[in-house]
Amino acid sequence: MTGESKTARRPRPKAALAVVAVVLIAFILLIAYVLIENSSGASTATLSEDSYADEVAAAMEGADADIGAGLINEYECYTCHVLGDGSQSPLFDGIGKYAAERRPPLSAEQYLYEATIFPGVHIVEGYSDSMPNNYDERLSEQEVGHIIAYLLTLTDEPPDY
Repeated sequence: MTGESKTARRPRPKAALAVVAVVLIAFILLIAYVLIENSSGASTATLSEDSYADEVAAAMEGADADIGAGLINEYECYTCHVLGDGSQSPLFDGIGKYAAERRPPLSAEQYLYEATIFPGVHIVEGYSDSMPNNYDERLSEQEVGHIIAYLLTLTDEPPDY
């Protein structure tokens, strides 16, 4: 009788593993869905002349290009955008001159704001999404304004390589 009760109450390991696997797969799919929705939200919005207008106006209040130049060094933006050969990321050369043409109807300031805070929303043709996407957490509103002010001063044509 003792042998019968041991085998009658024994759980089925294969069934338990199958349930765990199904729950794990469902959880992974849910996480993937949330990540995709959160990363693509800004890219699906319709652009207008008002896009980011309030954010840019607040950021540009008291913006200082000299402070922005220091922030470019502090956050090591120069590594890819200045010292690079232009193969990994667009160089900053001339960005102040061309920023308004990159993503109409955005102004130069609006484009630079978007490119800094939401770098994956618009990728310049020929490049991949390799810029860190957490500057909205790392930079204050005022720091973003300083960086934009600095980038707007970069109007010289890129050198011939």
